[in-house]
Amino acid sequence: MDGNLRELGQRIKQARRKQGLDQAGLAEKLNISVSHMSDIENGRTNFSIEIFMRLTEALQVSADVLLRTDVPEVAAVYASEVRELMEDCTPDEQDAMVQTLRNMKAVFLKNRK
Repeated sequence: MDGNLRELGQRIKQARRKQGLDQAGLAEKLNISVSHMSDIENGRTNFSIEIFMRLTEALQVSADVLLRTDVPEVAAVYASEVRELMEDCTPDEQDAMVQTLRNMKAVFLKNRK
């Protein structure tokens, strides 16, 4: 199983769940079988650019977010998402969120070594 396909599949699954869809619902929107949808999410199959484009539309997510390419535009998408998450929070909640992110980053950095 290709690691990149597996990671892409996991991001597709996360986006699907965020939209409140099950595999059958998304498969229906894409006009593919549930088993093919499962194979996509589990990184067991390649799929066409046409299906990928339909995925981005059905999930209402940018291709950059799914692909997680290392380009400035993707970083801007993440920054925008963090801003959206924090915009209706109190200053204390924002401080707590920033501290949580700092702690998570420290754990990630430690686990890289």
